[in-house]
Amino acid sequence: MQLSSAPGIPAVEPSRLPRWERVAVLTLFLLILAFKICYVRALSINSDESQHLHVAWGWTQGMVQYRDFFDNHTPLFHLAMAPLLAWLGERADIVFRMRIAMLPLFAATLGCTYWLGARLYSKRAGIWAVLLAGTCPLLLLKSSEFRADVLWMTLWLATLAYGLTGRFTRSRAFVTGLLLGATFGVSMKTSLLLFSLLAALGLVFWLLPKPDRKTLLAHSGGNALLAFAGLCVVPLAIAGFFATKGALPNLIYCVFKHNALPAHGLGLHGLFHIALFALVLPLIALVGRFMLRADNQQPPLAARRALIFLTGAIFLLILRCFWPLVTSQDYLPVVPLFALSIAPGLLRVEKIGSRLLLLAAIVQITVAAKERSPFSKRAVRNESLVADVLRLTQSSDFVMDSKGETIFRRRPFYYVLENITQRRMSLGLIPETIAEEMVKSRTCVTLLKRLPGKSLRWVEQYYVPVTEKLWVAGCFLPTSKKESISRRFEVAIAANYVVASADGTVPGAMDGVAYTGPVFLNPGPHTFSSPDPRPLAVFWAQAAEKRFTPFGDLQSRDAQP
Repeated sequence: MQLSSAPGIPAVEPSRLPRWERVAVLTLFLLILAFKICYVRALSINSDESQHLHVAWGWTQGMVQYRDFFDNHTPLFHLAMAPLLAWLGERADIVFRMRIAMLPLFAATLGCTYWLGARLYSKRAGIWAVLLAGTCPLLLLKSSEFRADVLWMTLWLATLAYGLTGRFTRSRAFVTGLLLGATFGVSMKTSLLLFSLLAALGLVFWLLPKPDRKTLLAHSGGNALLAFAGLCVVPLAIAGFFATKGALPNLIYCVFKHNALPAHGLGLHGLFHIALFALVLPLIALVGRFMLRADNQQPPLAARRALIFLTGAIFLLILRCFWPLVTSQDYLPVVPLFALSIAPGLLRVEKIGSRLLLLAAIVQITVAAKERSPFSKRAVRNESLVADVLRLTQSSDFVMDSKGETIFRRRPFYYVLENITQRRMSLGLIPETIAEEMVKSRTCVTLLKRLPGKSLRWVEQYYVPVTEKLWVAGCFLPTSKKESISRRFEVAIAANYVVASADGTVPGAMDGVAYTGPVFLNPGPHTFSSPDPRPLAVFWAQAAEKRFTPFGDLQSRDAQP
């Protein structure tokens, strides 16, 4: 199959582009690079990033994903990132360090985009497709975060770049399937990508004239089994590995059963989406038919160009109409696909096509800068949280957070408190045993974020704040103006505790025994007697040793009018 420039697109080499276009291309590439470097530090830390890091950290500690701690993603990304995380060690700025690993993946994605554009259209089309995709705010921002979706996107583009830019031989079929299987190893959302690709293939096959259908089957139909064999390699290897660790049932639950939320009937909302799907799908097919007819001089090449557009469009339609939980990062794999259709289409317009693409790229990067300034300092708070946890706790301590925000500490509750878990808990499918697990593991540090109602009320009763986000085991003692008053209180966690005022420790007696320093308390009611009438708190002794105190928040509340 001859791979040349598309009819109507001037096959101009990049070195022969007009001077203004070469300057514009270079400037946009430098802007994309500068934004990506700045966003390593400028973007606020997303809770998904901490969850992925916590999972990768679990591997570095000899634990097994799914069996020893919960995660609802397939494991290839975390396994790939664990060695780098182990090398960097436990540090407060770990998210920003690990974000640097996303830069090569972003570059590889753009490289695959260029390769597809250059081979299916022209080198000039490939360059502008890269610039159009690279300046897209969604791709620019989300691919700067440490998340599995970035590797997912890269492997998906690599699958298409390898599978669609040459004769579909046996070796190419097998390697294409192997890449697609690796994509499944990063995210089960690949199932939607594969379904969209197969649907697009079926649509292209149906739209082609009969002679071209026979040619397509003759050239590639016989290698479908080899592609399927390659597809099975990575998933079967993952299943076999976890089976040897006794964790295959855990993997099946976490990745498949947990993510499958129960249906709640069709309803008007569902009927609207079905109607929307039925209305838009024929329009997508018409655009595919137009692309095939526009390039009818080269049917095999036209089919591949149409396949790129149809796969992206069908994926987007199904995602919006039927996918149960849609997030912005779900769109990452199709941004380059639309850029590969839009850029060559605009380049067909003589003289102004490249100018329109330049304008689109400028608008996109301006929107990205307005949405998230590359000079923002908002991520500092997230870094300070990890720094506080590392200073406050030891490696053996448990910390109750929602999704692994503290990264380097074990969680007492098996499930992460993300949207699907919260939905399952509200339906009674997951018991709310957070308090019980915290007591059992003697968890003395917690965050309030995402805690369900019953657990939140329990934490507010038996924990006190020592920073803006961290709470430690303890409580404030009731105040009184009487001398030598016995103040009754209750603790829920068995641990060493201290009694302190805003100025430091105070004299007294704990349960009738002279208090001289940290004392071990079992769960239940206790009494502290002291002549000091000031506000006092009983809280985890290790927090006091590390110079954390609950009185900063208390004083700020008292100072408010």
